[in-house]
Amino acid sequence: MDVPVFAVPQPPLNEAERLDFLFSCGILDTPPDERFDRITRLATQFYEADVAFLGFIDDRYQWMKSIRGDGVAPWIERDQSVCQIVISSGEPLVVGDMQTDPRLAGHPVIPHLPFRFYAGVPLLTENGAAVASLCIMKRESQSKDGFNLSPLKDLGAIAMDELELWRINQQLKRAAETDRLTDLANRHVFDATLERAWGRLQRTSRPLSLLMLDIDHFKALNDASGHQAGDEALRQFARVLSTAVRCSDDLAARYGGEEFSLILPDTDRAGALKVADMLQASLARAEIPHPTSTHGRVTASIGLATTGPDDVDNLQTLVAHADAALYQAKRDGRNRTVAWAGA
Repeated sequence: MDVPVFAVPQPPLNEAERLDFLFSCGILDTPPDERFDRITRLATQFYEADVAFLGFIDDRYQWMKSIRGDGVAPWIERDQSVCQIVISSGEPLVVGDMQTDPRLAGHPVIPHLPFRFYAGVPLLTENGAAVASLCIMKRESQSKDGFNLSPLKDLGAIAMDELELWRINQQLKRAAETDRLTDLANRHVFDATLERAWGRLQRTSRPLSLLMLDIDHFKALNDASGHQAGDEALRQFARVLSTAVRCSDDLAARYGGEEFSLILPDTDRAGALKVADMLQASLARAEIPHPTSTHGRVTASIGLATTGPDDVDNLQTLVAHADAALYQAKRDGRNRTVAWAGA
């Protein structure tokens, strides 16, 4: 007898638009918030459900912003979630019995869930892009005929209003946290983003890499050409660095003075070295003038450190390793990348 294989839904046609909106909210990997917790609390009470949850679905994962009840993980890979059907269609989904519904035949997770009944509604942007789902589940199956979706839709709309407010506040916050000279994230954003990336590492066990970069002989450039030329060199260097941002999870920041940083979640040492090599090549092609450099152009020293969930105890150690690698690059002659290899 053939074992059914679950057909993973295709991403919606507006996938790029919905991801842009979701990432602009800056809500992924943030801690629980009462504004959303009260919504899942109300959903469980109204429907007498065993669990309710609000999950934001990006290109790889479903991240649970709020969970009421037990039996739901804080995150799941997108292609293994039930809510991906809601995101793909942009429509509500009611399943009387997840164990027997043909739409879920062969689903890899359903046999391991203690739940049978499912109901979920999408959180929709003004343009109809589904960025999240608000769902309830019950341990016992229940007929979907006559099930009243209206309260769940209303709660989903309230959650979407809260998300819109969150997004506006994040936009105002980003404006205050952008380095005015380079338009990169400033040190405060760097610290907050690295903290979130650390939390993600603890949940997913995926590697985290950090690059620390320093413009070589920057003081000499300022002394020879003046501060205006120095500022322009910083701006041009920042533009080169921003090209290394491959996805919304990466962050390029001005760490301070002529020192910059690049946070690369879900990136191992080999991948981070490739990014560093690309940066060095891009910087060479940019030919940012440096009157006293032997190369006649701006160069940079790069220190790289990578960690897994069990490699270092805290973020400060990761930053210290990247800094140590950076200073080793300077001692070795500058204009090069050094990866932390241990004490």
